Amino acid sequence: MRLKTFVSTYLLILVVLFSSIGIVSFYLNNSQVSMLKETSTGQFQTIISSLSRDMSVLWEREEWLSEARFSDAVGTLVRGYTMYYGRHNINITVTDLRLSGRDYPPSLSEVAFVSNNAGHFITISGLLPGRFDHFLLDYSMNVTENITNMRNIQSTLLISAIVFSIIAAIALYFILSSIFKPLTVVARASREIASGRFGERIPVKSKNEVAQVAIDFNKMAEQIEQQISLLEGEAANKQQFVDNFAHEMRTPLTSIYGYAEYMQKARLDEGEIIELSERIMARTSYLKEIANSLLKLAMLRDYSPDKNKISVRHLFDDIAQTVKVPVEEANIKFICSSSAELMEGQEDLIKSLLLNLCLNALKSCTPNEGVIHMDAKKDGTGITLSVTDNGCGIPEDLLAKITEPFYRVDKARNREHGGAGLGLTLCQKIADVHGAQMTIESAVGTGTIVKITFATA
Repeated sequence: MRLKTFVSTYLLILVVLFSSIGIVSFYLNNSQVSMLKETSTGQFQTIISSLSRDMSVLWEREEWLSEARFSDAVGTLVRGYTMYYGRHNINITVTDLRLSGRDYPPSLSEVAFVSNNAGHFITISGLLPGRFDHFLLDYSMNVTENITNMRNIQSTLLISAIVFSIIAAIALYFILSSIFKPLTVVARASREIASGRFGERIPVKSKNEVAQVAIDFNKMAEQIEQQISLLEGEAANKQQFVDNFAHEMRTPLTSIYGYAEYMQKARLDEGEIIELSERIMARTSYLKEIANSLLKLAMLRDYSPDKNKISVRHLFDDIAQTVKVPVEEANIKFICSSSAELMEGQEDLIKSLLLNLCLNALKSCTPNEGVIHMDAKKDGTGITLSVTDNGCGIPEDLLAKITEPFYRVDKARNREHGGAGLGLTLCQKIADVHGAQMTIESAVGTGTIVKITFATA
């Protein structure tokens, strides 16, 4: 592009420059010749008037016996004119047409510019007026020096134009190189990005329009890098999800197949059959839990909740009733308190969120010693729901990972009692679709606090 711009711009400069030189030269040439013709015409009229007057005086001075004698006297008179005007590069001749036998031309011939080996001349021929109309005056002014000077000027202009065109070519090259440098860098950076190096950026030092292209390119490259990083992160998360899902499914399926195969081949009594059936049902229940959780996650993708007014007291009572049996079995203290009466959201999703948090708290607490506190507070920015326990807690370096699918803090926890590792993932998703912010604070041996803050509309 830079080469095309240089060639087209330089050709345009040359066309304009040399066209201008040609027009100026043509104008100078015509002006010079026209001026010389006007000067010659004026001098010719002056000479012919002066010569006619002197010839009249000469004619009246004496009586001429013959035309030949008068013609000789005129010749003597003309030689004086010739000597005087010869010093001014003007040559004049007077011819008596009656003696020479030449044809009579018009009274005044056309002013002519003549060029030959001897030089350049302005020529005029004309008859003298009155009684001397048989005398022909030939006028010739040598304008070689004038024409030579004019052509020297034209040559100087041409040389100047050539020098200027060379300087213009050099200047244009550097100017275009400076202007298109950002585009060259953009092209190189584009190739780098195309090859996968998305961190490539263009240094911008100027503030012209082309530099703005580089600035916009940097913004585009930054957006591309962010999107690529996001896609890579999502791809890694999806791959991790698939790997974790395959791992979670393999163990219960292997157990179910093993129990079924054992029941088929072994001789079992009724008690053993019931025991193996219960184990198969437990593994199946675990798979069902995973399926239901995955369905909920799929449903919440790009989901807009149907928000309505929710009674916080009624919501807490419902959850307390749901966890009543496992809480009593573990002899854990479960406390509900609320300073808010109403909140806005989709009730079944909010209930699922709090229930998952309570069940997680229940699993982390030590039987006979655990305390779970579910609370709702209203402030100027919205309503904050919280679930607090005094369980085993979560290490600080693992807090960022606990909302990932199938992630378990306690790797040794069995699947029957530890769940599928999707509870906090669902909680985070439910908070997200409600525009709420979920934060988790925890310390090992002290307990965990999970807060979900819903902003008021």
